[in-house]
Amino acid sequence: MIRISIIATFINEEKAIGPFLDSVLKQTQKPDEIVLVDGESDDRTVDIIKSYMSKLPIKLIIKSGNRSVGRNTAAREAKNDIIACTDIGCILDKGWLKNIIQPFEENEKVMVVSGFFKAAPKTFFERVSSTFMLTDHDNINSDEWLPSSRSIAYKKEAWQKAGGYPENMNLNEDTPFALAFKKAGYKFYFAQNAIVYWRPRPNIKEFFKQYYSYAKGDGQGLIHWKNYLARTIKYLVGIVLIILGFWIYIFWILAILAFLYYITKRSIRVWRTIPGIKTFFLVTFLILIDDIAELFGFWIGLLKNKLKNRK
Repeated sequence: MIRISIIATFINEEKAIGPFLDSVLKQTQKPDEIVLVDGESDDRTVDIIKSYMSKLPIKLIIKSGNRSVGRNTAAREAKNDIIACTDIGCILDKGWLKNIIQPFEENEKVMVVSGFFKAAPKTFFERVSSTFMLTDHDNINSDEWLPSSRSIAYKKEAWQKAGGYPENMNLNEDTPFALAFKKAGYKFYFAQNAIVYWRPRPNIKEFFKQYYSYAKGDGQGLIHWKNYLARTIKYLVGIVLIILGFWIYIFWILAILAFLYYITKRSIRVWRTIPGIKTFFLVTFLILIDDIAELFGFWIGLLKNKLKNRK
């Protein structure tokens, strides 16, 4: 049987650490090691972790820096060749570890396994926002799916060849890490049932901050730039149509029709899943908030990257 290390990094997670470690305790496949890297917390997180050390094989490391620094430290210090990475803000399905390491057991040539994550909403807002933003579990194209570091496993050799997590990025660092695996020639084996549960952001403010941060990271790393450019052009065309409408009314009609088509195309899956007039208004609002957050985030991240490169 292969030996495996679970890794995670954190800072000030006293509310989340207990439920996370409880979900590790419930795993049907027990980890041989759990490497936790603390980015110098000043709350009770470390004390809570220490209370679990008699029940779990925890290795606790203190290391200042962002999540990339923490994850790279954990991977470097892991004593086993196969590493399963997740986030402390998640709850692991009881079969997560067993399912994510199964491809390694079946084929020694497997180097990277991508798991999945599902939302665990507690409010109507969280249910609508997560349905809108997250990919449907049953309709994943495994050839295109980029794993999140909430649920991924890899051999240490692959982590080294990919160059580890990009420590110059504070935001959305797992996307360039996943792309580095692809660039290194590794195929992702999709473990559909290796699931972790993740609670969506609870309100508009936190929703905006989350997707602004993700997009800012994409801008810094010039990731998915064609998608952001296409969305920017759509909004610029819409603005031009509105301006022209002050002289020729037909342009306002075109702008309205284009907007309704755009909203319908992006939200129809949510309406089918959560029918109702409240869903219609909320998801329309979320589309606009998401677009504002992501477009501002991407272009600000890109600008900061360009300014940094000039220095």
